[in-house]
Amino acid sequence: MLRSLRLQPSRPATILSAVLFSLVALPAIPDLGRPARAESGMGAIVKAFCLSAFESEMAQSGKTAPDGMANFACGCVADRIGSGSTLETARSDCRQATARRYPI
Repeated sequence: MLRSLRLQPSRPATILSAVLFSLVALPAIPDLGRPARAESGMGAIVKAFCLSAFESEMAQSGKTAPDGMANFACGCVADRIGSGSTLETARSDCRQATARRYPI
């Protein structure tokens, strides 16, 4: 059985590990009667982490993102991962799509 993970704000590595586990291992587990909404929950987690990374990258670059850019980019990543793409492929494809839509 899976043991319960305690997510502590002072331990970002634990949070990242839990997210990576959910992205890698949980899709391999049979449905087990989970409601259809379970995927949208994982998509929300992916999008939340993406938005945090997006904001951090924009701050480091000194650029200001246009309205809607973060939601477009992170929605793309969440959709691609939900469709079975790897994180690396989703990130690369969505960076290109975002750059075409929001040239900054």
